[in-house]
Amino acid sequence: MEDYLEAILNIIEERGYAKITQIAAALDVKPSSVTEMMKKLDENDFVFYRKYEGVSLTQKGEVIAKSVKDRHDTLLELLKLLQIPEPIADKDACTMEHNLDATTIIQLKKFVSFIKNCQNCPRGIPEWIEHFKIYSKTGEFPIECKK
Repeated sequence: MEDYLEAILNIIEERGYAKITQIAAALDVKPSSVTEMMKKLDENDFVFYRKYEGVSLTQKGEVIAKSVKDRHDTLLELLKLLQIPEPIADKDACTMEHNLDATTIIQLKKFVSFIKNCQNCPRGIPEWIEHFKIYSKTGEFPIECKK
């Protein structure tokens, strides 16, 4: 359910509207599966769905979709900081976003923000970040770390 809501939000943000075929393509599922889920989401007041028309999120659905998207984006950024290629990081973020405790997500979000904002520090990016990038690529510690 959360994946569908997140997909609808992403499509609406990109195109201004969401259609069954677009949701199916985004989630790599059959349009008939999307139609069935839209009926369920509509019954539970997460979306407005009318056959042959677009799908939109209710306020309740939008709150959940934004929460899932925020978790996904945080995890994606963390995995990219760990030097994981984006396609793999995106797939893994999808898997992880549903299973982590809210406290864990909050701390990961703080960590990602801290790392990204280190670039604005007058002292520059901490050496350990650059050292990790080198270590990730080569499997070797940088020379200055071997002392």
